Amino acid sequence: MIKSIYKTLILICLSVSCLSVASCSDYLDKSPDAGLSEEDIFGSFEKFQGFIENAYYCMHDPITTGPFNFADDVVSTKAWYIDNITNDYRTFYDINQTYFYAYKGLSGNNRYNIDPWKGGGSNGEINLGYWEGGWLGIRKANLALEHLDMLRTPYGNVNIEEQRNLIEGQALLLRAILHFNIIRIWGGMPYITKALTPDEELRFPRLNYHESSDKIEEDLLRAAELLPDDWQDTPTGQMTYGTNKDRFTRGAAYAALGKAMLYAASPLMNGTVTGSYTYNEDYLHKAVKYLGKVLAKSEIMGGSVYGLEDWKDYSGLFYRRNSEIPCSGKEGVLNVPQVRSQPVMIGDTNQRMGSWVDVCGATENYVQNFGMSNGEPFDPSVYDNPSVDPWADRDPRFYTNIVTDRSILMKQNNNETKAELYVGGQDYGEEKGTITGYMWKKYRDEYIYPDSGDWYNCMQRLPVIRLADVYLMYAEAANELYGPDGIPEECRVTAVQALKAVRERVKNEDGTSLPTPDHLVASKEELRETIRRERAVELCYENHRWYDTRRWYVAHLPEYKDIKILAYDKDHTYYSVESYHTPRIFEQRHYWFPLKREQSYIYGGFYQNPGWE
Repeated sequence: MIKSIYKTLILICLSVSCLSVASCSDYLDKSPDAGLSEEDIFGSFEKFQGFIENAYYCMHDPITTGPFNFADDVVSTKAWYIDNITNDYRTFYDINQTYFYAYKGLSGNNRYNIDPWKGGGSNGEINLGYWEGGWLGIRKANLALEHLDMLRTPYGNVNIEEQRNLIEGQALLLRAILHFNIIRIWGGMPYITKALTPDEELRFPRLNYHESSDKIEEDLLRAAELLPDDWQDTPTGQMTYGTNKDRFTRGAAYAALGKAMLYAASPLMNGTVTGSYTYNEDYLHKAVKYLGKVLAKSEIMGGSVYGLEDWKDYSGLFYRRNSEIPCSGKEGVLNVPQVRSQPVMIGDTNQRMGSWVDVCGATENYVQNFGMSNGEPFDPSVYDNPSVDPWADRDPRFYTNIVTDRSILMKQNNNETKAELYVGGQDYGEEKGTITGYMWKKYRDEYIYPDSGDWYNCMQRLPVIRLADVYLMYAEAANELYGPDGIPEECRVTAVQALKAVRERVKNEDGTSLPTPDHLVASKEELRETIRRERAVELCYENHRWYDTRRWYVAHLPEYKDIKILAYDKDHTYYSVESYHTPRIFEQRHYWFPLKREQSYIYGGFYQNPGWE
C-alpha cells in the first residue's frame, strides 16, 4: 500500500507515462512505441535540442503563477487570494495543486527552436505546478543526460563533443533550477539524478535545505563549465543563428548559482538546518563568488555581455508592442521562454478595464516602499496634510508600476480614461475594481484596451533573473559579509556600488539619476533595510517579494500580516490608512508548504513539513 502511494506521488510525475500524457501535443515526448525511437529523438543535435527546449517549458510562467499576495503586495478580488487564506490547509493545498501552472509548447515546424508563442490553451497548456511540473522537467533533464552518447550525427561541420556539451549543460541547469524551485517552497527534497522506472524501489532520503543546495551547486558548476557566454560565439550557435535567444548560458548558470546560494544563506533556510535564523557566512561567500562571475561580464566591471536597459526603455523589460520580445537585451540573464499577449491582472467583472481579467490593488504597505525623487524614504506623515499630494515627487518607478487616482488607465483615439480609485469611484470596490486606493501597472501598455484585439500586439514576459536582480542579490550578500564599503575578496565591487548601479539607472524628470543619501548606506543594518526596500521597488511584481519575505524570516511579523489600504474621497480632502478587514494568516508553519497527506509518511525518512502533520 505504501509503495503504491509513493508511486502515485513520484512516478506519475517522473515515469514515461506522465511524460507522454502531459506532453502529448509534441512528438518529441511520445514514447518509442508511439512511433519514435530513441535514435529519432536523441540521435542528432537538431532533434536533441528540440527535446531540451521542450523541457524549458517545464519552468513555470511567473506572470501566471506568482503568489503576489503573500507578502505585502496586493489585495485581489479573486477569492483565493484573500478569503481562502483563512482556511490554512486548503489555501496551501489549492495553490499547490490548482494555481501553480507551467506551460509547454513547441510543436510543428518550430519544435527545434525556442518559440515563446507556443504553449497555453490549445497549444499545450498543462495544469502542472511547481511540484508536478518541476518533477516532470527534472525527468526530462535526466532523460537527456542518460542519452548523451546517442548523439552521434554532427550538425553541420561542428564537433560532436561541443554539441554534447551544450546539451549536457542545458540539462544540468534545468535539473538544478527546477529542484531549486521545489525546495524554496517545500524545503529540502530528494535530489533525483536519474529517470526512474516504474518497477524501481524508491527510497530516496529527504535531504535538508543545505544538502539539497549542495546538489544544486554541483549541477550548476558543471553547467557553467559546459555552456558558452553567448551561443552566437560557438560553431554550433553559428549553425543555429537567429534561434539562440533565451538559451541557457554560462551567465545564467552563475546567476542561478548565486541565487541558490543566497537562499541557502538566508535566515529561514539557515535556521531550518542549523537552528540559527541568521545569515550563513559559508553560503554568503559562495553567493558573492558566483554572482561576481556575472558582474565580471557586466557593465559595472567593464564587461559587455550584460548591461542594464536604459531608463527610457525600462518598460520594454516587461512588455513590448508589435510582437517584439520583452527583456530580450543584455539585462535578461535567465528568462522563461513563455511570452504572453494579454493584459495581466488589471481589471475585473463590471470594471472598466475589461470583463475577464483579475484586478490586484497594491497595498499601502507595499506602496510605502517607493521613496521620493530625492532618494529619501517615503514619510507616511504626509497623509496628515491633505493639501500635500502624497504621490508627487516619488521615485520614478512609482509611476511605472502603480496606478493612482486620476492617473491614466487607458488611451485610445486621443481619448484618455483616468482611474477613479477614491471611495465610491468607478474603479473602487471589491467586486468592480480595487479597495486599496491603487492598481498596479507593470506589464501593461496603457495604449492597449483589454477588450479590443489590440492586446494581441502587446507581448509580456516576466524574467526569472535579470541583471538588476543580480546586482541586488550581490549587494545583499556582500553587505552581510563585508558591510557597505568592504571590498569582497571574490569580486572587487562593494555592496553600495552594486546598489547604486541599480538606482542610478533610474532617471528623474530633469534627467538626473536617483540619488542614494549617505545615511541610507551608513551601516550594515541601514544598508540591509535599503536593499530590501530596493528589491521591493525595482523587482515590483516580478515574483520575488513573497520569497524574499520568507527567506528573510519576516513574513510572520505584524507589519506583513496586517494589510494596509488607503481610503480617500473624490476631492482628496482626507487620506486614511486603514487595516483591511480580513487580516492575512501567516503562522510559523506557513513558511513551508505542506505536502498532500498521501505524499507524506510514505516511508521512513520522507516526512511532512512541520505544523502540517
